[in-house]
Amino acid sequence: MKSGGVARRLRGTSDSSSDNTLMGTVVCAKCGQRFAIRCDPLPNAELAERQVAWVADQLVWDHIQERKHHGTIELPDLSERTAIR
Repeated sequence: MKSGGVARRLRGTSDSSSDNTLMGTVVCAKCGQRFAIRCDPLPNAELAERQVAWVADQLVWDHIQERKHHGTIELPDLSERTAIR
């Protein structure tokens, strides 16, 4: 199964090291860490919204489980065919 992209923790003010398309940025409501969501295919607003929501849920879950956020989070394939919601 192809990955839906990746979310990488942002450090500093720029994240221009990737050739992938920036789909969005998620900020953890609890600790303020920022993650950029990037993927290979052309941007899709609906997919980007699902990815942002999924990453935000993972960040909340990290705090519930009292664990640190990973620097890189592999995103599941959240395309229309595999969307759960």
